[in-house]
Amino acid sequence: MRKGDIKGGQLFKQKSEIKKTYKELYEEFMLSIKIKGRSEYTLRSYKHHNKYFMEFLGEDTLCCDITERTLEEYILYIQEVKKLTNGITINSYLRNISPIIKFGIKKRYILDDFEIPVVKYQETFKEIYTLEELNRLLEKPKKRDFTSIRTWTILWTLASTGIRARELRELRVKGVDLLNRSITVNATKNKKARYLPISNSLSEVLTEYLEFRRGDGDDYLFPSVYGELMAQSTLQKCIKVYCDKKGVEKYSLHLFRHTFITNAVNQNVSPLILQKITGHSTMKELNRYYNAKTTDMVGIIDDIAPKVNKRESIFKSTQGKKK
Repeated sequence: MRKGDIKGGQLFKQKSEIKKTYKELYEEFMLSIKIKGRSEYTLRSYKHHNKYFMEFLGEDTLCCDITERTLEEYILYIQEVKKLTNGITINSYLRNISPIIKFGIKKRYILDDFEIPVVKYQETFKEIYTLEELNRLLEKPKKRDFTSIRTWTILWTLASTGIRARELRELRVKGVDLLNRSITVNATKNKKARYLPISNSLSEVLTEYLEFRRGDGDDYLFPSVYGELMAQSTLQKCIKVYCDKKGVEKYSLHLFRHTFITNAVNQNVSPLILQKITGHSTMKELNRYYNAKTTDMVGIIDDIAPKVNKRESIFKSTQGKKK
């Protein structure tokens, strides 16, 4: 059906009639998802990742002028003007404008229905914390000040549960159930509350921390020094300083989650159980960890690969032999 044809008695708008700019589309989209209850983190992410796209388009670009070619030129803009060459980073920017583009297509502000292009990149396996590094980090600090004990307990919680950093910051004292060994996580990425099982060791650490912390039920479990919600930057800085003191060069918050999941996969934890613990809404992300599992492959490789004849030395010296 061509634009301008009648369907169900409603006349489709011609291109010349559509005067919605991308900036107006963005504002309408943000209002829509805010009404639907999307988290502040999600709103900030869209705002951050759309900054370059609106800068690239300019204030007055109409939605009806946005095509697949526009997105291809935007990729070049990111690479050549903004000097961002990492494929994962570029795709993150594209992924965060994709819902807005689709929203515009659905509203018929954008007339061309097209897929958002993606940049191909070489996948690599992420390095995880080694057992030796974890043992160093989880050793009880000699200093008994609030910041040291809090950071130590945070590290134990990250390493023992695989919880997301922003979920950890929102934990409340009343959410810790030491009797049943669980933590209630209410502020989740997918808006679905879940229970985190906690080990005996983490239970002991949390017991000691709560005796030291002396907080009320509604207080944040890991607050700032002022008793308020700890900022993400503060949490990251605390972890970095602590890791530096322990001689551990890695200090990524998300790496604790990655390490936890990798170790769980290598211990043959059921994917369904692991999904409940990690809070992944689908198995897609977890499948990447299971697909990268090496223990199964190592276990069968001897049955596939050629074998050395042990009766002969591969590098037997021929020196001194008579010809």
